[in-house]
Amino acid sequence: MTLIAIATLISCGSEKTLDELEAEKKELITSQKQVVRDYKLALHKIDSTIENHTEYGKKTNTIKKIPVTADTITRTIFEHFFEVHGNVKVEKNATLYPEVPGNIKTIHAKEGQIVKKGDLIISLDAAVIKSSIKELETSYDLVDKLFEKQSKLWAQKIGSELQYLEAKSNKESLSQKLKTTKKQLAMYQITAPFSGTVDDVYSKIGEAASPGFPLVRIINLDQVYLEADVSEKYLNSVKKGGFVEVHLSSSGEVVMAKVKRTGNFINPANRTFKVRVEFSNPNGKYKPNQLAVLKIRDYKADKAVVIPSRIIQQDRSGQDYLYTFEKDAEGIHRVKKVNLTIGKSYKGMSEILKGVTGKIPYVNKGAKSIQSGDAIEIKN
Repeated sequence: MTLIAIATLISCGSEKTLDELEAEKKELITSQKQVVRDYKLALHKIDSTIENHTEYGKKTNTIKKIPVTADTITRTIFEHFFEVHGNVKVEKNATLYPEVPGNIKTIHAKEGQIVKKGDLIISLDAAVIKSSIKELETSYDLVDKLFEKQSKLWAQKIGSELQYLEAKSNKESLSQKLKTTKKQLAMYQITAPFSGTVDDVYSKIGEAASPGFPLVRIINLDQVYLEADVSEKYLNSVKKGGFVEVHLSSSGEVVMAKVKRTGNFINPANRTFKVRVEFSNPNGKYKPNQLAVLKIRDYKADKAVVIPSRIIQQDRSGQDYLYTFEKDAEGIHRVKKVNLTIGKSYKGMSEILKGVTGKIPYVNKGAKSIQSGDAIEIKN
């Protein structure tokens, strides 16, 4: 019975009796069974034709090979580094403050100017103290002459010893006061404590200066250092005199630095100790507080078995492994699973401690699309 005939029976069902409809249902079921039998018979005929085809044997004997790339394990030098962060610092970085109050009279250096140790940077108004010095010098000349005369008289046994001692005391007292006042005058002169560059001038001529308020900053960038907190587990890895890599984040430069000092105190709050490294700073290109990364080597193996970390896989039990391969009796490359013991990993490479040795091929690209026993085709 065709589908059109079946559709006609169903559409006319409202005009027929119940018995007639049930009879049509049985006829429809019988027709369905016949269609299924016809389908199975046709499928069987096609299968038989395929099996008897001349090319059928060739196709069934073709083995599907999964394309992969391969590489060979070799022994090489493997180094492991750990990283800590820090800021560039300079030893000679000074903010100058006045020791006495006074108005700023002269600023002798500009920002960016190179100065030498002892150069005058800022002068404060010292008119009052200079006037005091002149008065003291005048008074000193007088008491000095009086003492000279009194000394001559006392040498001739003229006058009393008390007069001589008073004249001597007046001279010495005034002399000491004059020296002290002259030292105070030097405080009105702000000089460079070391050779360097005037980085900032915080004040202007005519402004009042007082102790506690900064006047100028001088910095020397010839020698810089970096100080970092290092975990105590690396106590035996960082030694005084050793060299480390310093990576300057902003410039992308890498410089070699010497470990100048390792701290003897472990901070109980974070279990770290201080490490200080120093390096030269040509043309002052590295600046204070510039971010840097300190890379310190804590492991080295001269003849290590090293492979890319991405090649290493892990099964459900947590066992690390990789896929190697070997030819079967028919010359087909078959995948072989090899369990591994992994050492340290750094920059996408891992050291293999157990499982494989050098000169062994392994599956590189495509390793995650295969399993043990699969046939593979090695691609370049």
